[in-house]
Amino acid sequence: MISNFLSSNTKRLFKYSKKYQKKVCNIFAFFLSIEILLLIQPFVLRYLIDDVMMQSNFSLLLPLIVIYLLLVIGHITLNFFGNYYIMSYGADVIKNEQLILYEKLQKAPPIFLNFKIGDILARLTSDLEYISNFLLMTKPSIIINIIQFGRVSLILFIFSWPLALLTYATIPIYFWILKHFKTKLMETSKEERKGYSKVMESLREKIENLNTIKLYKKEEFFQQKLKGEIEEWSENKKQYVWNEVSLNRGLIFISAIMTPIILGFGGYMVMKDILTLGTLIAFLGVSQGLYGPLNLISGQLATLQRADTLSQRFFEILDLPEEESDGILPFPKDYDIKYNNVSFTYKDELVLKDINLYIDKNEKIAIVGTSGSGKSTMMNLLVRLYDPTSGEILLEDKNLKEYNLQEIREHIKLVRGNDPLFNMSVKENIMLGDEFSDQEFNKAVKKAKVDKFINLLDEGYDTMVGERGSKLSDGQRQRVAIARALIRNPKVLILDEATSGVDSQTEEEIFEELKEYDMTLIIISHRLSTIRKADKVVVLKDGEIIGEGTHNELIESSPVYKEIIESQLVV
Repeated sequence: MISNFLSSNTKRLFKYSKKYQKKVCNIFAFFLSIEILLLIQPFVLRYLIDDVMMQSNFSLLLPLIVIYLLLVIGHITLNFFGNYYIMSYGADVIKNEQLILYEKLQKAPPIFLNFKIGDILARLTSDLEYISNFLLMTKPSIIINIIQFGRVSLILFIFSWPLALLTYATIPIYFWILKHFKTKLMETSKEERKGYSKVMESLREKIENLNTIKLYKKEEFFQQKLKGEIEEWSENKKQYVWNEVSLNRGLIFISAIMTPIILGFGGYMVMKDILTLGTLIAFLGVSQGLYGPLNLISGQLATLQRADTLSQRFFEILDLPEEESDGILPFPKDYDIKYNNVSFTYKDELVLKDINLYIDKNEKIAIVGTSGSGKSTMMNLLVRLYDPTSGEILLEDKNLKEYNLQEIREHIKLVRGNDPLFNMSVKENIMLGDEFSDQEFNKAVKKAKVDKFINLLDEGYDTMVGERGSKLSDGQRQRVAIARALIRNPKVLILDEATSGVDSQTEEEIFEELKEYDMTLIIISHRLSTIRKADKVVVLKDGEIIGEGTHNELIESSPVYKEIIESQLVV
């Protein structure tokens, strides 16, 4: 019957749980030991009542009480440590799987990362709590409770088969309740998870933009939007909980009404000398254990229903493809760059079309164009955040894919104006765990003009920059990002609006410093003073190159470039 509850995703999760087989076996061993102690207890209790108390056998009273007490203490002690190890192992599983999923997200090509941040956070936190319970507890819980059900059944039939049959008459009602709520649990589980992810994403967005909300005095507006989203999730959660509670409470109701029925029928048998009082008391105690395993099994079957949704969300991340790194070539000494009929499509939208461009070694070029023209996408292709849909990018006449991916990213650095900093110190944001000499560090911060503002910070280079660099101004944050790239001596440096927050005087000083570096420099900027420094300017419009030349040449030959200069560029 249990197989009916297993979707393909759930079966896969069961297979995945084999990696924690040792922990599962330890849990199983603890609770199997408990079952052995529980098997002995009712027989000791029956003997204690019928053969010791009812017979006034004082000599055996104390020894039997001690034996019974030891069985109870042993049961409670094993149960305590069993539950401790379950929670301890659960924390280990969550830790391991969070690291695995995070590593997978790091290795996946950006084009496949279509998840919202809030949704990812939900999958890595609350989802994994359920997954952890499933990986560790579902198998041993079902097996142990089946054993417990068998233990209880054996004892009941040994004590009184008529009472046992009366008790078993309630089981079909239980299975009817289970079947009735099966589909509802699956449906409401999916809706609840979707709603939870939506709330997480909404919270993240609103918290990140609190200042914007304040400046536009829209606190009440966004409060109401969030309220609506939370209420929608809450309703989904209530529906799921209703079905879950109805399933569990239905079985408890059956258990509750059976107690007076057993007492009535069993009491009649005692008065007719068909049954001893000790047997009835022991039977009543054991019979309550019949519904426990059924209740817990139903809980695990409910978990199996929810596991379909959760495992699907879990494996969506685990199944993400990894960035191709088949190339083996090291970065070349001569590294001219060629875009050869490069096109790129994203979500069925043509972003770049037949791009042909030659960039010589150590050349300084500027790329300009209207918003959405494909400037940043061209650079993302060069560092292989994406790969061309058609065409190829050549590095020393070899396809970029033939080079080792880490080599490419070691020698081609992309600095964007909106690159966030990590919540670490200024120095840690530049070093990122690598070892550089004091001379290398001082050179990088001087060239990026970080040294011009560092004395304004309370702890200098040891100052914590806050979440996403929030304690620094845009210009300060951008200079730290530039220093982070320069300290690694790139052979190609791409500055994508990387100085948009820097004042023009400081920007001028930074570009003067960059002249000392033996590297190719690619600039995307809206500042005319910056563009004029380039050896060549490339003009993009709607994903196509429509002009190429020096600034003066393009002013004369390209109406689009002239229009961009007049309407968008900061002089």
